[in-house]
Amino acid sequence: MDTFETSSQTSIIDKFKLGNKWFWIGIIVATLNIIAGLVYGITLVIERDHRKEGLIIIVWAIIWALILFFVIGPYLVESGFLPKFKVMK
Repeated sequence: MDTFETSSQTSIIDKFKLGNKWFWIGIIVATLNIIAGLVYGITLVIERDHRKEGLIIIVWAIIWALILFFVIGPYLVESGFLPKFKVMK
């Protein structure tokens, strides 16, 4: 019975490693929805065995948010796809 618990725990731990699909799903989630990616990354950081993967997802979500805000956003406003807002006094 002890070997069953060890093997099931090992298989659960290995699902979130860098090469596996759940890590890449986290990267895709962070790309599509920054808040959800941050939440997913934080949940992985809380787990001791997945801190590296969680930190990578969090860093990617922050970098992607900065790219959207400072590069893609101004380009879309300049090209006319997004409206330009002014703050009224």
